[in-house]
Amino acid sequence: MPIIRGSNGILAIATIVVNRAAPRLSIDVFPALLAGLGAIIVGVLVVKSPPAAVAFVGLIAVGIATLRYGTFAAAASAFALLPWMVTFEGVLPNQVGTLIASAGAAVLLTLVWPLEFESRLIPFAAFLFVGVTLGHLALSSDKEQFFQAAKYLDFAGVALATTSTRGRELMPRFKRPVYGSCVAAMGVQLLVIMAGLGRVGTYYHAGERLGFTGEAPHPLALMTMVIAAAGLCTSTSLRKGLLFALGAVPSAFTGVRSALFGLFAALLTFLGKSDAKLRAALVLGVIATVAFATGALDVLTHRIANQGSEFSSLATAGSGRGEIWTAALRGWEHAGPWAWGLGTGLRSIPAFELKELGVELIGHSDIVEVLVQFGVIGFAGFLGIWLGLLRSPSNSIILVPILAFGAVNGSLEYVSSLTIGLVLAACFAGGRRAGSSSSPPSG
Repeated sequence: MPIIRGSNGILAIATIVVNRAAPRLSIDVFPALLAGLGAIIVGVLVVKSPPAAVAFVGLIAVGIATLRYGTFAAAASAFALLPWMVTFEGVLPNQVGTLIASAGAAVLLTLVWPLEFESRLIPFAAFLFVGVTLGHLALSSDKEQFFQAAKYLDFAGVALATTSTRGRELMPRFKRPVYGSCVAAMGVQLLVIMAGLGRVGTYYHAGERLGFTGEAPHPLALMTMVIAAAGLCTSTSLRKGLLFALGAVPSAFTGVRSALFGLFAALLTFLGKSDAKLRAALVLGVIATVAFATGALDVLTHRIANQGSEFSSLATAGSGRGEIWTAALRGWEHAGPWAWGLGTGLRSIPAFELKELGVELIGHSDIVEVLVQFGVIGFAGFLGIWLGLLRSPSNSIILVPILAFGAVNGSLEYVSSLTIGLVLAACFAGGRRAGSSSSPPSG
């Protein structure tokens, strides 16, 4: 390097240093400015609306994952987050799980676009269901109505994506990250339960152990039931039994009897699909041993013993579901012919319950909720979507218990857990009949 003397030389050296540092400086400063701007926005949103702050951070995370790893990674990350959103729902801002489920459904739809189907059933049914949803959404003004519409649209979107031609090819790739996250979440939930942390006996007062989930145990019950059913789709009899128990034990500890009904439906479906009945019996034996050893059934037996007379009348049956369903259906009946066809609208059932029973309640059944709020047309679309799902390669061992749970308790309301179920059913799609081989099902 030549020796430069004088003031002009010093200026030349300074110019060289600045020119060499400028690219590095611009590279370092730009992300810092973006991070600072993002931190300011998050700070403002935390003060104004914590769910909006979490949603903003989630959108940034999805954006980064999409740019860095592609659209598949963004969808897989969203679905893998859902079991943790349910497990720790009680310490998270309200409706965060719904927002993440919506993001995952939207990204998945873009991933499988354009949508192509071997059968016209699901697209036609989804057209009816989504059309009625959007029609009622256009007339809505309350945020609870917006969130319910988002849940219904998530259900239809995931059903469309997972049953499409491209979705059938793609969904098996989600099995490892999504199911792996579910198993990890169940392990943490079991540790929380055994340590006696979080909520204990706060909902049914029957000794149920809920951990850090939300005030109501139903989303956790649905999710753990789904994860238990997915365990029956894995390879080897011992693994089936242990992974089923991994979800079934926390499910029993919630005290939600609808989950027990769903688990029973999963086992019946598993037995019906199994060619190796002896292996299936071995699986059931492992499950029963784990259930009794952990004392998980004590919560349900205690609750049943305390409410033994509830089925003495239709009104009190199912923790009062009889009168809840009656009030909702009576409100729909009195709403007139227009409502019979297109429904009474989003979040209309709580108003019927308040008028007749003096308390705001949801429908506690997908059948009642969709029929009353979306009428015969929307309900036909809902039934068509489910019929298409059951006829698709998606695993019925997972779908049947969701359908059973939804009929007697409702699953659309708990869209994070429902989305996990639909995704896992598609991940474990196809393959041989349950128990026919020790190899895992294809996909």
